[in-house]
Amino acid sequence: MNMMRRIRSIASGRTSISDLGGDSSTSGSRFDQQVESKINGEERPVERGATGQEQHVASTSADNAASKSHVYSNPKLGDDEINREIPETGIKDCKPSTNFQKLVDFKLQDTEPTTVSGNGAETGQIVVTTVGGQDGQSKQTLTYQAEQVIGNGSFGVVFQAKCLETGEPVAIKKVLQDKRFKNRELEIMRILNHPNIVQLRHCFFSVTEKDELYLNLVLEYVPDTVYKVSRQYVKMNQHMPIIYVQLYAYQICRALNFLHNVIGVCHRDIKPQNLLVNPHTHQLKVCDFGSAKKLVPSEPNIAYICSRYYRAPELIFGASEYTTAIDMWSFGCVLAELLLGRPLFPGESSVDQLVEIIKVLGTPSREEIKCMNPHYTEFKFPHIKAHSWLKVLHKRMPPEAVDLVSRLLQYSPKLRYTALEACAHPFFNDLRNPTTSLPNGGSFPELFNFTAQGNLIVPHSFYVPCERNIYLQHLD
Repeated sequence: MNMMRRIRSIASGRTSISDLGGDSSTSGSRFDQQVESKINGEERPVERGATGQEQHVASTSADNAASKSHVYSNPKLGDDEINREIPETGIKDCKPSTNFQKLVDFKLQDTEPTTVSGNGAETGQIVVTTVGGQDGQSKQTLTYQAEQVIGNGSFGVVFQAKCLETGEPVAIKKVLQDKRFKNRELEIMRILNHPNIVQLRHCFFSVTEKDELYLNLVLEYVPDTVYKVSRQYVKMNQHMPIIYVQLYAYQICRALNFLHNVIGVCHRDIKPQNLLVNPHTHQLKVCDFGSAKKLVPSEPNIAYICSRYYRAPELIFGASEYTTAIDMWSFGCVLAELLLGRPLFPGESSVDQLVEIIKVLGTPSREEIKCMNPHYTEFKFPHIKAHSWLKVLHKRMPPEAVDLVSRLLQYSPKLRYTALEACAHPFFNDLRNPTTSLPNGGSFPELFNFTAQGNLIVPHSFYVPCERNIYLQHLD
């Protein structure tokens, strides 16, 4: 009823859409007031054990959890509690050790992680684990000293730590582990190997005096996020330079193409807080796979997933047999946010989120609703006319940017650009121009260092000529 009243209010002209086409420095003020008082300023549903790599990527949903909570205090998140599925497979031989120094040999790909006594990654604590010792390999001791908490959630915490053997900074993501089940995030991260995806270095279990089992994921440490970088420009009353928008967006597409087309995984929580950025090289890495899942055709999934501002409309309509197109919607929202300097669809609740989308895209047709969820039977929506994307994104935006956003933010999942199609879009032509450089004169991070596994074929119609003579069938 609340949604219907709001939509009717929009239709009758009583609800303003004045933020469309306005200057981001003023239209984003309401958003700034909402987020600046929070630790990380994010809107997100939360599930067990999914904590991101730093304050800006603290934990998100994973449908192998059984509890409900929120990462940070946020009065707007009261409706965003998550219903979770229970994973099918169980942990094998995961018995905690009674001696902190007694270690179980660990080889990342085919054995269970080390189990140690104690709370694991506590500030100032030193944790000793081993790697190797299988198939004739020699054992290697790895010692981690936890330095400070950089992310905190109800079911997990993230520490910045240092490997004492190498001096390398790492992030240790500590999540509560149900002893009956394997951790889906760990299973997925073990098969991820891509320059635009955060790398799993190591992992181990820790058990507390209360016999609580925690999984500790040791990840490469990346200090910034796209969210943090974007907010810095907003605070300076500036727009992010378009070359950075292109650079970050392209790397997101490249990571999503690998996830979707190479290993068949849907991330299900793409947002600026889950996109890590190296401030020196501007290399981007997707992180936080607590919500990720391999989607099986005809197998139902939970619809209440993904952080609210970036939640695809089919999820709001309750679809359970969705596709990786939900990630592409989220990516479209991220791209629009980088261009505007504020979220495009800042819904205050799950219901209000659909209202925000309808204010921009207009009322979905009966056919579009069926494409999103064929089982949805409620079609009594007042007619709202769609706004021009030029009005939404400002006339000064590059036309290629406006075109790409419009191809991503489609009601029908089948009409949205795939990650591979997005990579080939003319919006990224500047990145393929050998004369283009960063604003400080520096060079781009590696954008075309492709692996044999990721050499996918792009349809001929998506080939974009460029001076580097790099054929887009090599995009990964």
